[in-house]
Amino acid sequence: MLIIWRRTYFGDKVRVTFCFGGSILAPEEPDVGCIREVAQTLRALKSQRHEILVVTGGGGPSRKYIEVARKLKASSTLCDIIGIDVTRLNARLLIAALGNLAEQKPLTTFEEAIRVMLRDKVPVMGGIMPGQTTDAVAAMLANSSKSKLLIFFTDVGGVYTADPKLNPKAKKFEVMTGEELMKLVAVKKLKPGANMIVDPVSAKLIQRTGIQTLVLGKHEIKRLPEILRGAEHSGTTIVPG
Repeated sequence: MLIIWRRTYFGDKVRVTFCFGGSILAPEEPDVGCIREVAQTLRALKSQRHEILVVTGGGGPSRKYIEVARKLKASSTLCDIIGIDVTRLNARLLIAALGNLAEQKPLTTFEEAIRVMLRDKVPVMGGIMPGQTTDAVAAMLANSSKSKLLIFFTDVGGVYTADPKLNPKAKKFEVMTGEELMKLVAVKKLKPGANMIVDPVSAKLIQRTGIQTLVLGKHEIKRLPEILRGAEHSGTTIVPG
């Protein structure tokens, strides 16, 4: 059963929502090589007729700006807005790498993103509103667009029992249900600049909608065409309960 889920064939034409975390796009500063690799892979997927929607995170630059804002006594709402601005800057960088394949501005509503996708362009979004992470934006976009698959890319490459950067004994889940994911992240507290694999809001949406979800590492980006055709991956598969 485990091998079957990790080798799922998704189809020749799949609607996929991607969330490229700031931890891979801009760990401390924008990673040009990673952004290029993402753009090249998305081009390959588009050439295979897949329908694509994209959300980008803020990463290290976002946290740095938020830290300065806190020192300047900015409110939590203003800190959120600053973080959103950085996610949209990362979105603009990916748009630059995609060229004419993408809509030439970060989109701010799901309706706009879906219209762009239906015109055979790649919509790229950052954050939308204070109090929401880009994880939640991706989960809502996947639900709104009726995506068959939601894929998160993170710097740890899966969902673990604990933060593997802090706990070397943390174990990766190869397969888990939406309910199990929700229980794991329910105790997390959200604050501006929070850095977690999947936040509680997106976990709740994944649980409620039952959308199949993958959490993958940066090294799997170029393997996306193979993974959609059924190749095994090294991340976590989240399946309906």
